[in-house]
Amino acid sequence: MLDLSHVSSDFYWELVKKNIGVYSEEEQQRLQKAKVIIFGLGGVGGIQVILAARMGVGHLTGVDPDEFEISNMNRQMLATVDQLNKAKAQVAEETVKNINPYISTRFVQASVDEENVVELIEGHDIVIEAVDDMPSRVIIHRTARELGIPSVGMSGSPPNRGFVSSFHPEGVHYEDILNLPGKGEKLTDQALREEIAKIKEERARYSVERGAPQEWADDFCAGRVGWIITPVRAMLIATFSFHETVQILTTGKAMAAAPKAILIDLDKARAVEVKEAPSGGWNYAHL
Repeated sequence: MLDLSHVSSDFYWELVKKNIGVYSEEEQQRLQKAKVIIFGLGGVGGIQVILAARMGVGHLTGVDPDEFEISNMNRQMLATVDQLNKAKAQVAEETVKNINPYISTRFVQASVDEENVVELIEGHDIVIEAVDDMPSRVIIHRTARELGIPSVGMSGSPPNRGFVSSFHPEGVHYEDILNLPGKGEKLTDQALREEIAKIKEERARYSVERGAPQEWADDFCAGRVGWIITPVRAMLIATFSFHETVQILTTGKAMAAAPKAILIDLDKARAVEVKEAPSGGWNYAHL
């Protein structure tokens, strides 16, 4: 492998020189100094770590408990035959180091919970949430707010829908704007975790109204199959949520700071819109 240890600064600016003009050198320097953490390294987060490395983010932390399996390969850009059964965190770190050997990294094979979330998030400039389960999403955004760190969240539903919004410590609460139960309560309460998790079943049933198969929704709610997602939907959600991240890091101004959100629906003539939340907030079951 080419030894670039003596030209790290030259390498960095050659890597990112096509960014300059879209972003100023000062904004690029902010990215170079930025510390970003991504929870979830699958369909959305796996794309985001690649974007972060190519965009010139200076430090990247990634957290994911899982290993790659064949069913990941339809939309997870880090998943290949060579990487099957390997930890997603390990593969992600190797990939970003192969893009930028000078990027500072910390990749952890772990689930996020209330016992480790503070230690994981502390010291970062922004948090990107790209996890599947609802209770973990609440823990991540709640903790980022408590630590005074902005966070970017997302969700995606069949057939071709996505939601992206960013949350600032002084702004709207994640749990408030999405009408989630148990605000302020510890998610060590199993009954509360189950109540929050069941929102995804409501999302599956609503997705049938938007074109998803009834048989799939029935099987998902019965625990027989997983969530369905295409590579296009994963790519779009990852791209818009990472763009939101870059805007916050470079300018401090998000395009879709809550209560606003980016709504994606490829089955509509206007496939992408930035909208204000309804007066009562978003219905997470419909996102």
